[in-house]
Amino acid sequence: MSRFITPARCRAIANPLLGIRRFHFSVPLLVRTPLEEYNFKVEQGTLRDDPYQRKIISTLSIFHEMLSSYDPPKVETPAISDLKPKIGIRKVFGSFFGKGKNNGNTDVALADENAIKGIYLYGDVGCGKTMLMDLFYSTIPSHLPKKRIHFHQFMQHLHKRSHQLKIEHNHNDLDVIPLLAAEIAQDSTVLCFDEFQVTDVADAMLLRRLLMALLSPDHGVLLFATSNRAPDDLYLNGIQRVSFIPCIQLIKRQCRVIYLNSPTDYRKIPKPVSSVYYFPKPGVKWLSKTNQSNCKKHVEQWYEYFNSENDNQTILENHSLEVWGRSLNVPLSSPPTVAQFTFHDLCGKPMAAGDYLMLANSYQSFIVTDIPYLSIDVRDQVRRFITFLDAVYDAHGRLAVTAAAPFKDLFVEPEDLQKGNYMLYRRQQDKGGVEETFEDDELVVKHGFDKSIAKKASMFANDEEKFAFARALSRLQQMSTTDWIDNVRPLQ
Repeated sequence: MSRFITPARCRAIANPLLGIRRFHFSVPLLVRTPLEEYNFKVEQGTLRDDPYQRKIISTLSIFHEMLSSYDPPKVETPAISDLKPKIGIRKVFGSFFGKGKNNGNTDVALADENAIKGIYLYGDVGCGKTMLMDLFYSTIPSHLPKKRIHFHQFMQHLHKRSHQLKIEHNHNDLDVIPLLAAEIAQDSTVLCFDEFQVTDVADAMLLRRLLMALLSPDHGVLLFATSNRAPDDLYLNGIQRVSFIPCIQLIKRQCRVIYLNSPTDYRKIPKPVSSVYYFPKPGVKWLSKTNQSNCKKHVEQWYEYFNSENDNQTILENHSLEVWGRSLNVPLSSPPTVAQFTFHDLCGKPMAAGDYLMLANSYQSFIVTDIPYLSIDVRDQVRRFITFLDAVYDAHGRLAVTAAAPFKDLFVEPEDLQKGNYMLYRRQQDKGGVEETFEDDELVVKHGFDKSIAKKASMFANDEEKFAFARALSRLQQMSTTDWIDNVRPLQ
């Protein structure tokens, strides 16, 4: 989909913290207001007119109007000598939990509010939050530097940059939060987080201090976040959650909290389905010659299609990418268009979120072969696949697979799998009457997922993991549509 704004000439600068380019335009740009942009897309037919979304647009328009005259403060980089730990244990722990003074991360910052409030937009999956944020992002006045990033990716880059700063200044105990806050504020006045969520105690404590600084008048960063959870539900039941409460209070003070309660689930609007996901028909054995031939043909066809716009048609074997100073092996690839993995190579090995983010940012499309039936016994592999999928989805990458069954049928009980031969086994039908017990499940009642998805998600004990799993199944369905395949992310 083409954007309305086309620069006559621009210059790209890489940011070491966020790992994303910022574009500086050499000529003034005419920018629509959020309402004008929304009306334009509705008239084009690229958006469906939604009265609930229109209500949100009115609030976004207020935010947009205030940005037009916003003059952010000049943020200086703090002196390294001020960031080294002082003598005494109390100073060290005080710094970690944000009790220090004059470093932009104290609880006192709660009393100082920005003149302009950001946006915290939450609602169920599929209601259009990300679309509204992206629409607003395209209308931000050109005099303000901006960033739009998936929250999980932001945290990964944050930890990586923290490590780099400690090595750069040769001090493991260096308080890097003020440095990080200064770098972000200097680079991004408007910071847009997609899918804001907090599940890890280390992330919670780091994020608390960082936001205390960024959202203060001294730094002047304005936040636009989307989330599936209300602010008060962030990091619910997390370790040391009481220490994260000030961050929640800060978000509620510095942002307009908006609930998008559109009854339309845009995931379920019928769209043409492509043939990117291959699985054998009922009764056809996985290792049969017919199935293996079909798998080979499917992979070759989609590899050729994904690689069709690549000037270099060479297929590389065991290509190496560098991630945090170590090598990540890509079995087959044609950079930067397509990479091919077996499910075991992608998820059966100890891969981390940073690895999948690197892949998603390095390749336009992916082929994953030999996805077996999965159960709770291989929960780690399922988690890795979900993390990989989130990274590819956020980068608007494409995915083609060969699998033992449709994704909704891949996840089965351990006793349903034949030992050592689970690729051959195929259940013909679900056990009757089981799904009805999930009709009151939170995934069904609150988030609008099907009972069958809630049943599959019950393999996870943690609510966040259940939701992530259910969302993954929903995203896989969306990524199989021709609309998704045709609107791939442009090559860098």
